[in-house]
Amino acid sequence: MKEPNNSLRRQPQQKRSQERVEKILDAAAIVFDEVGFEAATTHAIAAKANTAVGSLYQFFPDKLAIFNALELRHIDRVYVVWDKLSRPEIIQLPFADFVRTLRVQFQQLFEQPTSRIIFIQFYTSPTIFKNIDNSFTQEAVQFTAKLFKGRNPALTDKRCQLLAEVCVNGINTLILLALRSNKKHRQEIFLEIEAILRAYLQDELGDRTINSSIQQWETIAQLHQLNSRQKIILKYTIQNPEITIQNCEAMFANVSRRTLQRDLKAMQEKEILLCQGNTDSRIYYLDPDWLTYDNL
Repeated sequence: MKEPNNSLRRQPQQKRSQERVEKILDAAAIVFDEVGFEAATTHAIAAKANTAVGSLYQFFPDKLAIFNALELRHIDRVYVVWDKLSRPEIIQLPFADFVRTLRVQFQQLFEQPTSRIIFIQFYTSPTIFKNIDNSFTQEAVQFTAKLFKGRNPALTDKRCQLLAEVCVNGINTLILLALRSNKKHRQEIFLEIEAILRAYLQDELGDRTINSSIQQWETIAQLHQLNSRQKIILKYTIQNPEITIQNCEAMFANVSRRTLQRDLKAMQEKEILLCQGNTDSRIYYLDPDWLTYDNL
């Protein structure tokens, strides 16, 4: 993603001014959505915002500056969606609910005029963008790969990356089709997107695969003679991308930090966990290479 470029002529300081800017942006999103960027005018935007065009020009020199500000708004909203989806309680949902949640979150995002017009315009007039470029798509791929890895840690990073590239780039094409359709057809397309994701990801992220993977890890935990705490730590790292000593203390409130650190060190020595960082700031995560024939 490009370095954020705030095109405001004057930064609003008071709450009233901030509210006026937000009102102008809300109105602009609607006008752009209704008539397109090229046909939109600052006078139409001011009228929709129920404000004088002179007030609009206090903050924005032209309609392009307004559009560029909408880019930043869209970016912020995408980050909010990503934050919701990256939570363990979402990643660990039953497969059908997991995929449905993905679909619902992004469908709700694109029900907002801001995100709808930004998405469509990016594929029709990318040269007017100042804050979004193709690297934002790549950022979405990386987020999705991490999401898939969190759901099934047994997948290699390379496989997660490929799945994410296909999903993000393929689904973006279908989202564009949906956003150019009427509301009823848009809903139908989003439901088809959900069906496509279920079919494509079932074998590697579905409940049977995940449960089978967890059972396999439990068997290997026994072969490596992990204690009861270490088994719980292992299960946590299967379902989450990383674990810290603070996570362990939350799970084992009556166990000393020194004991938990010994547990983690033992799992490192067995080449189950890798770590980065120093002392209390260490982050532990599964070694993707430890589940091999030799380790068994």
